[in-house]
Amino acid sequence: MKKNAILLTTLAARLEKAIHCDVGMQGLKILLYGWRRKYHLIEDHTFYDRRKEDGEAYLTDLEARSFSQYAGYDLTTD
Repeated sequence: MKKNAILLTTLAARLEKAIHCDVGMQGLKILLYGWRRKYHLIEDHTFYDRRKEDGEAYLTDLEARSFSQYAGYDLTTD
């Protein structure tokens, strides 16, 4: 896994904390789907490949910053 990677589970927890609502992984995946379709930064199979190689799916620091901007909340820090 990359040094500055942020796990999807961590992103889901930070999103829930930011909006004070249960989102879960399903809600995060829906939001990630919209982000991926809009910005085309990562391919559909990227999360699968990362999970297969590293054991968990994640976003790089650059991807997480872009996703945070899309979501409207800073999800890069706790």
